[in-house]
This record gives sequence, structure tokens and C-alpha cells, in this order.
Amino acid sequence: MAITTRGFAVLFVFVTVTVVTGRSQQQAEISALTSLLNNKNETSASRLKAAERLGAIGSPDTTAISSLIECFSDPDPFLNGRAAASLGQIGKAAVPRLIKALQKPNGNVRWCAAISLGKIGSDGREAVPSLMNALKDSSANVRWCSAIALGNMGKDAALSGPALFSLLMDQDEDVKWAAYYALGKIDAGKVERTLALGGVIAVVDSLVPRLMKEHHVPGVSVVVVDKRRIAWSKSYGLKDTRTSEVVTGQTLFEACSMSKPVLAYLAMKLVENKKLDLDKPLWVYLNESFVSTADYGKRITARMVLSHTSGFPNWRKGEEETDGPLPIYFLPGTKFSYSGEGFYYLQRVIEKLTHEPLDVHAKIALFGPLGLKHTSFVWTKEVGPFLATGHDTLGNVLAKTQYIHPNAAYTLYISAEDYATIICSILGPKYSDAYSLSAGSVYKMMRHQVEVGVRTPITRPGRAMGLGTYWGLGWAIDSTISGNIIYHSGANRSGFRCYSQFNYDEGSGIVIMTNGLDGSELWRRVVEKIGDF
Repeated sequence: MAITTRGFAVLFVFVTVTVVTGRSQQQAEISALTSLLNNKNETSASRLKAAERLGAIGSPDTTAISSLIECFSDPDPFLNGRAAASLGQIGKAAVPRLIKALQKPNGNVRWCAAISLGKIGSDGREAVPSLMNALKDSSANVRWCSAIALGNMGKDAALSGPALFSLLMDQDEDVKWAAYYALGKIDAGKVERTLALGGVIAVVDSLVPRLMKEHHVPGVSVVVVDKRRIAWSKSYGLKDTRTSEVVTGQTLFEACSMSKPVLAYLAMKLVENKKLDLDKPLWVYLNESFVSTADYGKRITARMVLSHTSGFPNWRKGEEETDGPLPIYFLPGTKFSYSGEGFYYLQRVIEKLTHEPLDVHAKIALFGPLGLKHTSFVWTKEVGPFLATGHDTLGNVLAKTQYIHPNAAYTLYISAEDYATIICSILGPKYSDAYSLSAGSVYKMMRHQVEVGVRTPITRPGRAMGLGTYWGLGWAIDSTISGNIIYHSGANRSGFRCYSQFNYDEGSGIVIMTNGLDGSELWRRVVEKIGDF
């Protein structure tokens, strides 16, 4: 049936009236919901439903938006969350008022505003400058949600990249994670970059010679672990600047404090064999006299020693050779404080339990089975010919050591290849169960025992950027977005600096040993490039 011009006019008027009536009804509903939301005498359930309905309608009504933002200052966190979600549904129309909310003195209001902007996503790009400013907020909650909001805006928030990179050094681990998340959403290539084995080798081989020259480090030995096995090794420079003898894969260095994880390995094997209890006070095995304001000496356990929570100083006055008074400065087990003395005490306990000096026990229980022919906790005539000489920061020769008394904290003589062999044994034992650690023991070693607030994570790129530093049993641990990186460094005054790390999940790692006092700068610069390999 044809519609006449007059009939069309009647239909148009009908539709127009219907639309206007519909809008009026919706506006009336919005007004009623807004009034209900603003009425603090209403029940929580009623106000939550009103906030939810306003979000479902999604109207750009400014009064409704303002009322929802007012809910951010309500003591009911459920109402806070519902209001934030509804503003996220309303979207772009809410952004100008949310920007103003980000500047309010009430921290909860700023936090909820950031949550809402995160839900709005790219439609909230107008808020990028305000969210960047919020990354400096005194509230970690605000910084956290502001970073996530920027990430949800993706490439529209590209301007925030430098500010987010700065946030990777935040004191709050959740905030660091949020910064990492945001950077990944904005430019994934910058933070997800990882090097394959070939890339790691290329970095090491190009960077080490230059850094040796720059930092006056005469000799370096590097070993790279991949797929739980030694994949590549190379040595550079001279054992001693007075001679032309070059560093080789068999060259021994002082492991310095990297001696400590080796004692941890030996201790954990004794734990497996039920000769040592991680949580039994060590005085039960060896009762020694310490100086403390309370009876702290009977509280120290192997776990506390291995995680550096014993209360001992690093070294007593005059160091351990003098057998002078050894103080305990705080209640054992309550906080982290790095201590070589603790490892020396545990060494003496192990020597009593095994009826052997540490150097003898280590050869029988570990070095021999792993085929480490010249590795030793003491200097011997067999060690001498393979040993590099230490050098100062200018590359001048320092006197060679001859440690004739073992000390688990620093006297280990070892090559980079031999140290990498020990790491490979931890990553995936191929040796007899009689000598290798069980998976359970390895898990215990890598478990966070104490947070190390006085240290920051090692600088590494991309996904290996550290969130926090912890100590396990014998090893330091940096937590990262992609997992834990287990590591230990070493520094002896005799002219040696060394470093090792491994990623248990990936089965990768690196060992760097140097015979120069500025070798620590060398290994740091290398690790900055290779990340968690």
C-alpha cells in the first residue's frame, strides 16, 4: 500500500514524538538513579544497583558522571569499584572529569579515577599527560593503576614511555610490574627483547675486549651455559701482565665470595643425607662462644647462615684469622645482613660433621665427582701453575695469595669452566645421585628466604629487569617479570672480581671471572646487555 505525503508526515511526527518521549523517559530514569546514588541514607545494595544501571545506560549526562565520581570518596570499596566500572562503560564522555579527579587531594579518588581510565582504554587518550603526572603520585596504588591505564591505551600513550621506564626502578614491586606491563603494550619490542645463544656470544665477544682495555683488566674468562650445558667459553688477555702467558679455559681465578654457593651445595647434600638439619641450632653440632646482648648464639641455624640472617657482621675486627670476639648484632632470623663469618661458622660445623677439613671434604663430595681437577679451597703446588695474578684498578700487579687455610667465604680457586660445571649440576644433574643435589634441594636453594631491602636488583634489560632482590640458600635472587634470576658476585682485595648467574627455568647462565679490581664494572656492563641468559 502506498503511503501518501500526508501519511508520511503523520508517521514522521509519530516517530519523532516517540523518540523524544523515549529520551525524556531515559533522562527521567538517569535523574532518579543519580538522586538515589547521591542519597547516602539509601542501602548499599540500592546505590550499587543505581551505579550499575547508570553504567549500563552509558549516558554522557554530566550530572550522572559527577555523581559516579563522587562515589570514589565513599567508604564503601564495593561502591568505589562499581562506580569506576560504570564510568569505564560510559567511556570518552567521562574522561574530562576523571582528569580532574586525578588531581584531587583524596588518594582514593585519584586511585579510582586511574582505575576508570584504565577501563576506558584508548578512548581516554586525552588523559595521557595527567596519567604521566600520576606516575609520580605518593600513593603506590595510584602509580600502579596509572601505569596500567597507560598500557591499556597502547600506542596512544607512546609519549609516556620515558616516564614508565623510570617507574621500573620504583620501590613497589607491583608498580614495577605495572610499568613493565604498560611498556609491553606500548612497545613490546623494547621490553620483550631476548638474546639467543648466538646473540649472547656476539655481545660478549665484542664487548669484553673493549671493556678490558677501558677498565685495565688484564685477563677474563667467560663461559656461557645454554640448555643446561656449557655451550661456549672463551678466555681473553693475560694471567699476569709481567709475562706473556695468556688466560685459557684452565686458568684458575679466586672465586672470592662465589665460594659461598659452593659451601651451600655441600651443606644441602648433608641435609639430604640427614647429617645436617637446616633449622636445628648450629650450637647443637658445634657450640662456640659469641658476644651478644642476649643468648643469640643458640638461635643461629644453617638456614639463617645460608640466607645471611644470622646476625653476624661480615667480618669481626681483625677478621677471622685472629679468633677475636665475634659479635651477634641482632636477633638471628629477623633481617638480612651479609656475613662471611656465618659461612665460616657453618664451615666449621660441616668439618666437625664430616671429620674432614673443608678442602678435603669438597674434593671428595663435589670436585672429584664433577671432574674438577684443579679446583681447591686451598693453595697447593698443583694449583700454583694454573693461577692468575690479581691486578689493581690501573692494571698493576698485586701480590699472589696462597690460602693454606680454607675459608668457605672466599678462598676457592677455580676456573670459569669449572664453576659453570657446578652450575650445570644444579640446573640439571647428569652425575650420580650420590653427588648431585636432588630437585627438592635445588628448589630450597632457590626459594626466597629473605627480602634484601638494602640491595637493588642487578641492572638487566627487557623482561629481565629486576623487581626485587632476595636471598635463597647460598644464592642471591632477583625476581623479574619472567621469573627468578639466581646469581652471586665476588670481590677479593687481591685483585679478582667475578660473577655468575643462571635462569633455572630457561636452563641458561653465564660465568665471568676477571683478574682486575675493576672487573666488577666489566661484568656489570656485559650483564646489562645480555639480560637473564
